[in-house]
Parts: sequence; structure tokens; C-alpha cells
Amino acid sequence: MKNLLYKELNLSIHKFYFILPIILGALMFIPYWIYSFVFMYFFWITIPQVFGSYNSNQDYNFIGALPVERKDIVNSKAMSIFILELLHVLFALVFGFMHNYVYELYNPFLDINLTFFGVGIGMFGVFNVIFLPLYFKTAHFFGKPLIYANIAILIYGFIFEFGAIRYQWVRDLLEGSFTSQILPFTLLTLMGVLLSLLAVKLSQMNFSKLDI
Repeated sequence: MKNLLYKELNLSIHKFYFILPIILGALMFIPYWIYSFVFMYFFWITIPQVFGSYNSNQDYNFIGALPVERKDIVNSKAMSIFILELLHVLFALVFGFMHNYVYELYNPFLDINLTFFGVGIGMFGVFNVIFLPLYFKTAHFFGKPLIYANIAILIYGFIFEFGAIRYQWVRDLLEGSFTSQILPFTLLTLMGVLLSLLAVKLSQMNFSKLDI
């Protein structure tokens, strides 16, 4: 597992995608914007490029010849994606609070606060639990899983963004005092983590049935 993860992070995934979270995090400096897009760009740029490279490099033909367990293959690829997602959250966090320090502006959409990052972590969980199990049914075709997962996260993001604009009680819930934000942040973060763990389990089940 450790060696497979090393392969993913050092060979399979281009180094650019470890720098990309810094570039996308800088988008937090745009005033009056829908900052959920900062997380969504990961699904639109990184995911198709990374999984497309698996096909072009015939990654599974190489892995299939190694004496490794199926679950370790899934774990290494899922863990590498989770690491990239964590980098996106961390750099968004850094640039987000820099934004608040520089601008101190009210945002018509979701403000950059503790709850916002809980929404982002939950978004990654929703994406993972849809995309990864569907992808590992074939370990080759990622187009449809990517489309389905993106539709889900767009609906997910719209619910929070629209709710914050349209309903005052939603804005009060998501953008109240720092203390009041702790509960929604905790629940959304827990949801994101649990969905990601579920995604790994379902992916392992699907990949174990696949003939590679």
C-alpha cells in the first residue's frame, strides 16, 4: 500500500496538480464571487486529467502484473485523490482568511467562514461517493461517473448558495457567530469524511469483481 501510494504521488500524478491548489486558492481574492467554484475546479481540471492519464499510460496493465491486492490498488488511488482534495481545502483556507483580512466585505453568496469550508469538505465527500465507485466498476471509463458526480456537486453547491441568498434563516444558520458555525461545520465535515470512507468501501467491492 505504501509503495503504491508513493507511485501515485510521484509517478502517476503530475506535479502540476500539487501546485494547482495554490493557483485556485488565489481565486479567493476575487471580490463578490461564488467561492464554491474554487473547490469545483478540482473536479473540472484535476480529476479528468489524472484519470485520463491512467488510461493513456496503461496504468492498470502495469499494476495488474504486480503482486498486490485489489483493495490496496483502490486505497492508493483514493488516498492520492483525498490528499489532493485536502491540499485544495488547506490553500483555500489560507487564501480565504487572507481575503477576509484584506477586503472585510459582505458577500451576497456564501461568506468565507468556518461553515463555508465545511460545505467544501462535504462537497468533496459527495463527489467521492459517486465518482469513485462508478469509476471502479470499469477502472477505465471515467466520463459518465464524472458527469454524474459533477451534476450532484452542482446541485449540492446550488442548495447552499441559493439558500444563503434567498432565505434569511439559512444565512443566519450558516453565517452567524463563530460559535454558531461550529455545529454546521462539524456536521458537514463529518458527512464529507464518512462519504469518502464509504466511497472507498464501495470502490473496493466493485473493483474486486472486475477482470483486469
